[in-house]
Amino acid sequence: MKRELSWKKLLPSPQTLSFVGLMLLCLLVFGLLKPAYATLDNLYSIVLSACLSAVLAAGMGVVISAGGFDLCIGHTAGFAALMCGYFLRTAGMDPYPSILLALACALAIGAVNGFLVAWMGISSFIVTLGMQFVLVGVRQWITAGNSYRSGNTIKALAQGNALGISNLILISALVLALVGFIMQKTSFGRRMQFTGSNIIASDYIGIPVRRYTFLAFLLSGAIAGVVGILQFGKLTSATINMGDGWLFNAMTIAVFSGVIFGRFKGHGIALVALLITMITTGINMLGVSSAWTNFVLGLILLLSLFAGKYVQLTHVHLRKGRTSHGREKTV
Repeated sequence: MKRELSWKKLLPSPQTLSFVGLMLLCLLVFGLLKPAYATLDNLYSIVLSACLSAVLAAGMGVVISAGGFDLCIGHTAGFAALMCGYFLRTAGMDPYPSILLALACALAIGAVNGFLVAWMGISSFIVTLGMQFVLVGVRQWITAGNSYRSGNTIKALAQGNALGISNLILISALVLALVGFIMQKTSFGRRMQFTGSNIIASDYIGIPVRRYTFLAFLLSGAIAGVVGILQFGKLTSATINMGDGWLFNAMTIAVFSGVIFGRFKGHGIALVALLITMITTGINMLGVSSAWTNFVLGLILLLSLFAGKYVQLTHVHLRKGRTSHGREKTV
């Protein structure tokens, strides 16, 4: 009996199989409409593009699991990339100290957000929206609108490979696996998710809600910093508008994966990121207006929110039905 159960755990879930089916359908449809879509080079490019989207969505997913939103996560990543370039080029520092200081900047942003939300009691929506505008101003002030080249070391970090596999894929997989393990397999992660699902109950049973909220934003900042550094190396330059437009993609992936796969699943985030990247790449390759890409992403986000609310209401209805049925039996 135990062996059967262990084997069942190894089998892919229906959600995973359905997503694999959707990806194969995308490959078939877009491949027929645009043969260049189905080439190995293009598919490899899609995977690389999906990597950083998935990691950034993981940072968003952590905050959502704790009951908040991080609307400045994209700007935090872009700011980390710009600061890395600033330390590297303007301050004349070596690559690795520049990377560490840039990550420290991202952590500081997460810490400020976490403090204002957790200990000052301000809405995460208001705090992170305000921080977004702060970062836009600060990056203009510090860099004076300059762009920075990454140099060979940071470029190799993102564009290099180990055992024939891109560093970008390896680092992204490692981050997703690590964050997924923390959120699913440790008491820290489970408490954080419980805090997000029911703050009042968490506080009642003695879980330090403020601490977990603060740590969620801190972790989100760290993840955003990693994404910023990798994107800096991938593009080989950091520009003043880096990070603009990253929020919407990260939120769509995080919300969609949360609805389909549960509160936080690393493989779910990866699959959703890959599917969305396949769809947007296919639309772009067909030469359709970019407005359609935004339309599709917006539609996916709205459907995800609708599905999540529907599932929540269904669970509440079923619980009420079971409770009333139990009372009837007692009578």
